[in-house]
Amino acid sequence: MRWSPFLFRWHRWLAYLVAVQVLAWILGGLIFAWLPFQAWVKGGEVLRKPQLSLPVGWQLKQQDLPGDRGALLALQSVATPAGPALKLRYAEGGEVWMRAGGERLSPPGAAEIEAFARSLYIGEGRWLGLELIETVPQRLGLVRELGERSGPVWRARFDDRFSSRFYFDPRSGELLAVRNEAWVLYDFFWRLHVMDYQGGEDFNNGWLRAAAAAAILLVFSGLGLSGLALARAWRRGRRHAASDLR
Repeated sequence: MRWSPFLFRWHRWLAYLVAVQVLAWILGGLIFAWLPFQAWVKGGEVLRKPQLSLPVGWQLKQQDLPGDRGALLALQSVATPAGPALKLRYAEGGEVWMRAGGERLSPPGAAEIEAFARSLYIGEGRWLGLELIETVPQRLGLVRELGERSGPVWRARFDDRFSSRFYFDPRSGELLAVRNEAWVLYDFFWRLHVMDYQGGEDFNNGWLRAAAAAAILLVFSGLGLSGLALARAWRRGRRHAASDLR
C-alpha cells in the first residue's frame, strides 16, 4: 500500500474542515480586538448605571421575611422604578422582591418602566417605544439576547447607531440587560469561537474537542507527508549519486 496518496487525501479533507474553524477563530479575534467592549458591546456609552443607595436602617427583620419558601439562599440589592429594593432568592419558591422598608414590591406598570428606561439612557437616539414581549427573538440563528431566560420581559428600544435595547423584569422593573447590534455581532462570533452554539459558555463541548483532534491529525498527517517526501528525495539523491559513479 502506498502511503502518500492515502495521507494526502486525509490531509486535504482535514485541512478543509480545520480551515473553516480557523477562519472563524481569526475573524472572531479581529471582532473581539476591534469592538470597544465596555463602550459599545456592553452599552456603556448609552447607559447610566442605576444608583443603589439603600436608606439607613434598611435591614429586614425576621418577621418581614416570607416563611413558606424554605431557606434564604441569597439577598441582592437591585434598582427598580420604585427605587432601591431587595431581591431574595429562596430554596423553594424562587425569587421575592421587597422594598428596603420591608413591604412587598408591586410589579411596575408600563409608564413606570418607560420613565425608568428614559432615566437610564444617556445616548443620542430617539425613543422608539416600550413593549412587553413573551420571548426574545433569536438573532443570526445563534444569538440569544437574554440567554436561557424564558417568560415575558419589557423591552425599551432607542434609535441610536447600534439600536440599543434595554430589557426589564416585569415583576420588579429591574434592568436585566442592555443589548445592541454590536453585542449581537460579538456574541455571534464568540459562540463560533468556543464552538458552543447553545449556551455560549461551554469550553469543553464535543465540537471543540473534535476540532482540536482534527487539527492534531492535520499536523501529524502533514508531518507524515513531509517525512515521505524527504524519504523520496533521499532515495532520488542516492540513485543520482550511484548513476554518476558508473
